[in-house]
Amino acid sequence: GMARMIDCYPMQRALTDCKKDQLVVELFTREGCGLCAELVEHLAGAGLLDRLDLELVDVDTDRTLKKRYGLRLPVLEVAGQVIFEGRPDPEVLLPAVRAALEGGS
Repeated sequence: GMARMIDCYPMQRALTDCKKDQLVVELFTREGCGLCAELVEHLAGAGLLDRLDLELVDVDTDRTLKKRYGLRLPVLEVAGQVIFEGRPDPEVLLPAVRAALEGGS
């Protein structure tokens, strides 16, 4: 299944619409994926993580996903479009995520 790293609790939701500024991003990952952790660290370090509703998808739970993404991890997808894949170079990763954030607003 999908683990949500960022959760909106009902009380928070009553106070603010905590989804409104967040972009839903799927991160295809797997257990022990060091590059995936690195990618999340880059996003956090750039202050982008709180603008994303990051959904982790474990490719090993689904044969189709494993075949499609297994050798390309980590893969970031927005609305079904891959915006980044592979070794997380911040100079490529961060502009891609920022562009997705701007495109979504």
